[in-house]
Amino acid sequence: MGQALGLIFVILGIIAMTLVIIYSLMQIMGRSNAKRILQYGRDREYFIYEMLTNAFNNNTVFRNLYFPVATKEGIFDTEVDVVCVTRGGIAVIEVKGSKGVIDSPPSGMWRQRYGKKVLQFENPYNQNEGHVKAIRNALGKKGITNVPIKNYVVFTDIHTQFSHRYPWLLRSDNVVETLERLDDKLILTRRDQRIIAQIMRNHKRRKHMTFKQKNKNRRTKR
Repeated sequence: MGQALGLIFVILGIIAMTLVIIYSLMQIMGRSNAKRILQYGRDREYFIYEMLTNAFNNNTVFRNLYFPVATKEGIFDTEVDVVCVTRGGIAVIEVKGSKGVIDSPPSGMWRQRYGKKVLQFENPYNQNEGHVKAIRNALGKKGITNVPIKNYVVFTDIHTQFSHRYPWLLRSDNVVETLERLDDKLILTRRDQRIIAQIMRNHKRRKHMTFKQKNKNRRTKR
């Protein structure tokens, strides 16, 4: 009887040790995956969205919203990467996955320098200003005015370097801290947040052709 009990305890010990090893490996793999996403910006908009939903109420964080913009050629939807409705106002976030050194002058085009690669792109802050304006117009149509709307640009690669730094230019390792400071300002009530969040939900699906589709159609016709 004693030998049988001893054998049972040995077996239970082996099982417990195996479970501990499996759990430890899962923890290591989880940290490794998170680090890889941080460094290379894979699925960058979703990663920033996940970071913010973990830090804030997931009913106040949204991704891939579509807002109409009137032009001479008609109404087109502009796509907003991430929106976070904090108590200090609305954070409108343009997410970038560029790596290396970013030449970020106050005006003009920006450049990415990564190894031998040099790529020019539009100033993302100016690009995101169009999104801020579209959201402000959507709120105005519902009678909501004087709500602070903040323009942020977030690069997912934590090793990205900038030639010029601005309060609105962030990396993924300091975006939560920045928005927590905005949330501390307590300008909006919880009721205000719920009302604005509902308006954001109404823009989860696009109603018009997007600017990207319009430009793609133009290139196809050439």
